[in-house]
Amino acid sequence: MTIGKRIKELRKVSGLTQAELGAKIFRSKSIVSKIENDEVELLPLVRQAICTVFSVREEWLLTEEGEKYTASPPTEKPKPVETSPHDDFVFIRQVNGKISAGGGLVPDDTADLQCAFRKDWLKKKGGKPDNMSLIKVEGDSMDPTLLSGDLVLVDHGRNYIAHQGGIYAVSIDHEIMIKRIQVLHEKEKIRIISDNKKYDPIDIDLDRVKVNGRVIWYARELER
Repeated sequence: MTIGKRIKELRKVSGLTQAELGAKIFRSKSIVSKIENDEVELLPLVRQAICTVFSVREEWLLTEEGEKYTASPPTEKPKPVETSPHDDFVFIRQVNGKISAGGGLVPDDTADLQCAFRKDWLKKKGGKPDNMSLIKVEGDSMDPTLLSGDLVLVDHGRNYIAHQGGIYAVSIDHEIMIKRIQVLHEKEKIRIISDNKKYDPIDIDLDRVKVNGRVIWYARELER
């Protein structure tokens, strides 16, 4: 089976149309069709995006050898959600800025903090509560958009970078950072942007960056 046929099979099993897959990997429906028919070269950036969408290993996609899916042991995922006494709400838990050996975020046992969110509001955002967590911002690199100590709500289901970029939780060398991210398609790199102008943007190779999720909300204490 060719790479294109493997991608086509993954797409069908996932219930995605060619247009829907194209939107996730920043390509048109016609390009997805050509990829599935092995008519175009599969660029590293596109290949990585496809692996992220379907949670498969790059080695398997290229050779059909080794483990097919990326490891995601349940014990390594945060457990952010507890049912609220009121059925309209769920609680989402804070995690810290570290990742476990398997790539999951580590719950912050030093801060017994959970925030209640309305289920209908989260549904409008398109995310699932059990795939979200709260992370505390550290440092001044995102001033004035986000201040040190702010809490951000991260949707880990959005672990791919939107075409227009955005603010994401990314891990570089096993540390979680909240940064504005932009994809540099021509250079096959990701640009890490700090909203604080005293910090210069940094361009990093794709294989050094893991996107943990997109920031969709934040909260700030008025007195600290």
